[in-house]
Amino acid sequence: MHPWVGLSDDVRLGVVSRWVTPELVAGVLERCGVRDKKPGALPAGFMVYFTLALALFQQDSYDDVAEQLVGGIAELSGSIPNKSSFTRARGRLGPQVLETIFRELAGPLAPVGLEGSFHRGMRLAAVDGFVLDAPDAEANRRRLGGMKDARSQDAGFPRVRVVTSTETGTHAQIDAAMGGAAMGGFCNGEPETAIKLAPSAGGMLVVMDRAFAGVALWRAYADAGAHLLIRAKSCIATRPIEHLGDGTYPARMNPAGQKRAAPGHVVLRVVEYRVDGGEVIRPLTDLLDPGQYPAAELAAPYRDRWEAESSYRQVKTFQRGPQQVLRSADPDLAFQEAWAHLAVHHCLIGIIMEQADGGNIDPAGSPSSRCSSTCGAVWSVRPRPPR
Repeated sequence: MHPWVGLSDDVRLGVVSRWVTPELVAGVLERCGVRDKKPGALPAGFMVYFTLALALFQQDSYDDVAEQLVGGIAELSGSIPNKSSFTRARGRLGPQVLETIFRELAGPLAPVGLEGSFHRGMRLAAVDGFVLDAPDAEANRRRLGGMKDARSQDAGFPRVRVVTSTETGTHAQIDAAMGGAAMGGFCNGEPETAIKLAPSAGGMLVVMDRAFAGVALWRAYADAGAHLLIRAKSCIATRPIEHLGDGTYPARMNPAGQKRAAPGHVVLRVVEYRVDGGEVIRPLTDLLDPGQYPAAELAAPYRDRWEAESSYRQVKTFQRGPQQVLRSADPDLAFQEAWAHLAVHHCLIGIIMEQADGGNIDPAGSPSSRCSSTCGAVWSVRPRPPR
């Protein structure tokens, strides 16, 4: 039984090969310039499926996964290669092939009108990130970095940082980018990585948490034709340019380090509200017209940002396994493995979409649970007094 309980009675590699076809694999290998050169070596096409199987059957050993795949191939079943042979073959394959396969698969899956997937005609996407622990090998520690303690000593595992654009209504990944927790001695943070996803967000309403608010990211997504709804820290965009009738106000967000209006700032609209008497939430948006985009309607898409966390739980807890570490002691193979996890996740979401469509249910959860937090919200959009 696959750890995604209820997904299927018997999950096999066929759930992946339906979308990752031999024709797709052959085309990707050709584009990436990967060819079989060494006689007798494990074929590159076979290694694509083996790497996907490592992600699909994360709880199984290398040998078990190899036996499942190789056992059905007459040319290989008589003598299953050892783990080191598979590791070398994965090295020859590299990370680009699996990244390209993910990009061939990735994209929105929600049909028009699916609840939680659209807001006023705009497809909803949530940008956020998570990390995957990699083995504590010297190569991983040097390239991927990791957490440090108060004395700047290594603490915890090296980490692959994954930032994705997730379709909120289906949990399908629209786009993704990766890096190490620290690359070249500098923090490779989520906002910087998220900028790479801007070109794929055109026409969408993109929701992000307050860690992402910044001028460079804002401009990147706006230039790509995306609309934004990003929660802000209390120190950002605090000076109203004017006050609008619904209690919202336009303000300037300045580049980092600038406290007053200066060249390079962006003008946006600030919405402030409380949910059930809790803390003040301050989303920033480029949707400036309060008549067309009422303030009270903008909390629902912001709340759906949490659907990205549910998507990550599917990858990190159900697919990879709770508190499990990636298999790869080499950083390139760690990235390859992470791309394989995203590709497998997208295939499994495809199955969920088919089953949800057949059962006429919400693929991301029940409608009642989806709307409960908003239906119970007590709104208090707060007009700001002039300064």
